[in-house]
Amino acid sequence: MVFVQVVEGLLRYGVGGRVTPRLRNRLRQVGLDLDRPLLPAYPVDQWKHCLHIIIEEVYPGMPREEAFGLLAAAHLEGYGRTLVGRALLRLLRLLGPRRTVHQMTQALRTSDNYTEVRLTQLGPTAYEMWMNSVLDAPGYAEALFVSFLRVSGAEEPRANIVREEDGGTVYLLTWKER
Repeated sequence: MVFVQVVEGLLRYGVGGRVTPRLRNRLRQVGLDLDRPLLPAYPVDQWKHCLHIIIEEVYPGMPREEAFGLLAAAHLEGYGRTLVGRALLRLLRLLGPRRTVHQMTQALRTSDNYTEVRLTQLGPTAYEMWMNSVLDAPGYAEALFVSFLRVSGAEEPRANIVREEDGGTVYLLTWKER
């Protein structure tokens, strides 16, 4: 399940003014009604479907990877306007990039009840991170991780897929020391 603050962060704040009547209607058709109070949580498959609808409506004609990257950045910005998100982003700023990467498991767990993360430190500013999902949203997770690192004060943060494994994806997270 994906928790309400994720949905609220993206749809109320992240893409807020770009929620058209058509987008609102398409989301309603798949069970996410923005004209009613949001539910406490939404099934992850429903949420993934909503993400695809959102990029089609908010970033029409744009390549999927670019659209998902922009959506992820808007998502973190919008999430930062929720009660939980504000607290999390303040914490990340205090922690700095290295400790933020180590706390990413907790940060990601505030958004849903299924994400698992394992870290392997490769160097002072390089980590391999395994996450238990393979998203059909190219560029989304990478842009989200870059946004987390940027908020934490990382310079030139990067996140790239190293490989996909059965049941998970391995990312390389890097940045430059100040």
